[in-house]
Amino acid sequence: MARNSTISPEDRTEILELISEYSYSFDEDRLSDYVALFLEGAELSYYIAGSASPLVSSSTNDERLTVMQGIRSGELNRPGQPRHIQTNTVLQAVSPDQATGRTMVICTQQPYDGSPCRVLFSGIYEDIFQRTDQGWRLEPVPDFRTGR
Repeated sequence: MARNSTISPEDRTEILELISEYSYSFDEDRLSDYVALFLEGAELSYYIAGSASPLVSSSTNDERLTVMQGIRSGELNRPGQPRHIQTNTVLQAVSPDQATGRTMVICTQQPYDGSPCRVLFSGIYEDIFQRTDQGWRLEPVPDFRTGR
């Protein structure tokens, strides 16, 4: 596919691993690992479908950690284990050190009481990926890291 031809196989693999680690680190409650995936200073906002303003926002990794601790310990996560299922990622090189990506996502919750799994949201994540000295990092596109 021409869209991916300028991204090396190694960079593509590293970015896809970053996307996977995003899901696993949140779902496994490894929140320090989760926030380390983001560029410091990148804004991360979560919206409820149909809302013009974010439910929560953060622009530093310290803020992100506090926000994510609140989400993971909050009412939404008490009844069950969250599972982010991400697929169909399309990457496009912007430069040798930057790429953009779109990833479909569905987030489910497996209730602790054994009742059937339920869908929490689905949508598309749109991100900018930046190469750093620590490897590739996420910079979410404002208003797109949402369940729609």
